[in-house]
Amino acid sequence: MRRSYRWLLRETDERETEALVRELKLPPMVARLLVSRGYRTPGEARALLSSEAESFHDPFRMKGMQAATERIHKALRDREKIRVYGDYDADGVTSTALMTRLLMRLGASFDTYIPHRSLEGYGLNLKAVDLAAEAGIGLIITVDNGISASEQIAYARERGIDVVVTDHHEPPEKLPEAAIALVNPKQEDCPYPFKGLSGAGVAFKLAHAMLGTIEPAYADVAAIGTVADLMPLTGENRAIVKLGLSRMVSDPAPGIRALAEASGTDYTKLTSGRIGFGLAPRLNAGGRLERADGAVRLLVTEDEEEARMLSLKLDELNKERQQLVEDTVVQAEELWQAKIAEHEGRMPEAIVLAGDGWNAGIAGLVASKLVERYYRPVIILAHDPATGKCKGSARSIEGFNLYDALTECSDLMDHFGGHEAAAGMTLPYSNVPELGERLSELAKERISAEDWIPSKKADLVCSMNELTLEAADQLNQLEPFGNGNPTPRIVIRGVSIAESKTLGKEGTHVRFVAVSQGRRLETVGFGMADSLELFRSGAELDLLGELSVNEWNGSRRVQFMLQDFKKNQPSVRDCRQEKLGDSVAVRLAEEGRKALFLYSSAAGRIGLENLDGISPAGINAAVYSALGDREDSAIWERLEASASASSNAGAEEGWTLVLAGLPRTTEEAEALRAAVARNSDKLEEIRIYLAESDRSSERKRSFPDRTQFGKVYTMFRKQERWIDAPDGFLRKVSEASGWPLATVRMMQEVFLELGFLTANRSNIDCVASPPKRELDRSERYRKAKEQAELSELAELPLQQFKKWLFKQGEG
Repeated sequence: MRRSYRWLLRETDERETEALVRELKLPPMVARLLVSRGYRTPGEARALLSSEAESFHDPFRMKGMQAATERIHKALRDREKIRVYGDYDADGVTSTALMTRLLMRLGASFDTYIPHRSLEGYGLNLKAVDLAAEAGIGLIITVDNGISASEQIAYARERGIDVVVTDHHEPPEKLPEAAIALVNPKQEDCPYPFKGLSGAGVAFKLAHAMLGTIEPAYADVAAIGTVADLMPLTGENRAIVKLGLSRMVSDPAPGIRALAEASGTDYTKLTSGRIGFGLAPRLNAGGRLERADGAVRLLVTEDEEEARMLSLKLDELNKERQQLVEDTVVQAEELWQAKIAEHEGRMPEAIVLAGDGWNAGIAGLVASKLVERYYRPVIILAHDPATGKCKGSARSIEGFNLYDALTECSDLMDHFGGHEAAAGMTLPYSNVPELGERLSELAKERISAEDWIPSKKADLVCSMNELTLEAADQLNQLEPFGNGNPTPRIVIRGVSIAESKTLGKEGTHVRFVAVSQGRRLETVGFGMADSLELFRSGAELDLLGELSVNEWNGSRRVQFMLQDFKKNQPSVRDCRQEKLGDSVAVRLAEEGRKALFLYSSAAGRIGLENLDGISPAGINAAVYSALGDREDSAIWERLEASASASSNAGAEEGWTLVLAGLPRTTEEAEALRAAVARNSDKLEEIRIYLAESDRSSERKRSFPDRTQFGKVYTMFRKQERWIDAPDGFLRKVSEASGWPLATVRMMQEVFLELGFLTANRSNIDCVASPPKRELDRSERYRKAKEQAELSELAELPLQQFKKWLFKQGEG
């Protein structure tokens, strides 16, 4: 079944957009995009779009930089032996390569050392310090590591070795006091204005400080490290990547040219995206499967033939890595299905799997694959039967802080580290089952119903007339794209589909023409051929994707790269004047329809008492709140299964959603609207019926406007203090104002929340000089207003009802 995504649409403000257009002379679409991403003032937008020169900061503002450069200069003068101590991932490799280029230029006596992922693990270790001492090393410069190595750096000092740390990871509470210098912009009292540098970015700033100028020849590896480590492409990172891409396109180092060719990329067309998907995985492959030294050598060699051979080696390792990941995913799937069977078909909230002989170096990649498939937190562990230990990686989903959860399970692990979205750990094999159980319980407690459904964020809703070649070129002014500055995502509403067909050797992709407003837009969806039936000619869909430019034989045309789609909207039938009863279900069954009846738990199934006894498979009922359940997709799977078992209801047809009475609470209303938005591609139509209680005059509530709130507040001010009791002052206010006592009490709660009143035990006091705040800043006010609006649904004209129903889907 195709996964359903929530579409999260960013809001834009017309006045803020106009200000950016006017003051920065930006195209309107670019200005709308910037506002939607939070760059709401000309100053904020100007900071993002500033030139490289404006974005590079003085390196000596970084804490520890002065001491670091002085110690390196001393080593150069004294001809001390220096060792660059790196890391085995792409950021560590590029950091090591950058420092190698710098020290070669400075004429240093040095070598490099990168620990083996499996045999040594991450960071400086005691054995490596011993090896450095035996080699006569006087100074170790760490790159992309070291900020947490207090014990190892203290030991290095005992062995007569000074250590300069350059790192970008989060500093621990206890810093390495024995280090000669700690260069890390994330140190608590570091005044450096940009905190988001990669390890290669910090190394780039050390080179800047040593040379006294920005060196474009080092920006290529700094750019690769920045993109590979998923650093936000804003501020100084944006400047580094722009400069690095310019260098790679105009004057590439032999290794980068060879690596681009090995990945099937024309180096003159390198982008941040092609670095992320082409170059970075190959640089990572060496450290995942063997040693990372070959990747460093590739980035520093001047020999074209050596570069070609090294790049081919990394390409082969990358292919081996890809196959290893695929094989491990298959094995992990088998273990996972067995675990589901153990739970009698129920899927645990977290996936924690350990396999004999798995490669710890690819555990994170396998975990990411399973997160994508099952959308829940995943830990993949490589078990070594000889030691009884497991080492692996974890990946999480939005809304679940993995680091916090693992902290609560820390008694089960030898050690762990990471952040809210990813982590690594080592633990005894015997603790794996309990870790899985405890992590599942934490996920069950902490992940909201909404967060169990994956989302796709979109920046703009555009009409077809806006999606021109010129618009695509304008949006590309915001390159380089990546983490923190993603490629703009666009939603197009209500397009008609034409000329759909499959693409690729195995027919796994789809191409069609989207038609709207008399314009046609070529659209490509990778891996979407299994949805070809939904792209039949004449179908109406909402599309979410990216605008791109297709260049071929000197011609350029705009193209839409599809990422997700939804049926435009199901039809809505107004049955509020008809009687609700079991006969409705019988009629739907006779029509051969699959239907889900929804009713409020507050109103109950009045009028549908016999539904279960008379309805065939394919006709089901549920309370509104069930739609907000984390197993929402499982609900629809069960309904499809029951429909498939029916001789009347065909599983291929869309569902009829029957509102058997209206939502009675804001929670029920939100669950309904979210479910309609998520499952619009499953719904053929929605029918609206009223329960008898919906027709009651008691449900119709008016709601006080701002003026009426003000009148009641004036009464409160005159009283100054009162006892919060049902038969006291509030009843007098109710009688004087004409509002029910419950409404007056709601107003009091709103004023308390806004700070206009204070509560002291049973007394309520007016604040002498209350703050100036709008009513809608109060959550109690917003909830009460929404509740009042629900009471109006029974008589709302159909078009307004539809607008209310589909509001969630419009973001």
